[in-house]
This record gives sequence, structure tokens and C-alpha cells, in this order.
Amino acid sequence: MVRGNEGVTAFRAECLEVAAGIREPLTEYVAAQPDLRLLADPFMHIRQALGTTRDREPATVDFLRDLVEELKASGFVADALRRSRQSATPVARAG
Repeated sequence: MVRGNEGVTAFRAECLEVAAGIREPLTEYVAAQPDLRLLADPFMHIRQALGTTRDREPATVDFLRDLVEELKASGFVADALRRSRQSATPVARAG
């Protein structure tokens, strides 16, 4: 498995027929390559999560939950996704 630009280099150098990766950068790359196409259906979905140890105080767990909800509700998460060119990525509703 290779990632990022190394993945594109290996894809071309090895004359591979298929590559998988994060949609946004692949969409941009394929748009500049007339001999390639991007499949409409996603290969996979990357679900993000936050975790902590089971022995955390309830107040800590509440703080983390509230912080994540605040970051979603304020638009911080959506803005961060846009800045990283992940604009089509849906953000779970707060609450």
C-alpha cells in the first residue's frame, strides 16, 4: 500500500488499472488526466470518532461530548473540512 503522491507515482509507474483513495484529491487528479475516470460510487466511507479510556471521570466525558457538539454547531468542523478540500464531506448534525 502506498499513499499520497507516492500512490499516484506507483499507479502510473506500474501501469496499474485501479487505485483507491480519498475522493477529493483523486477527483482533482483525475480531472487533469483524460485517460482516467473516477467511479461514481464511493469505495468506502471514513467515519471519524473520538475516544477516551473507560476510567475517565464523567465530567471529562461530558466535557469532550460538549466540545465536539460545540465544534459541529459552530461550523468549525465544516470549515476545517473545507480548508482541507473535503467540502463534500457531510458533518453530523449537532445534538
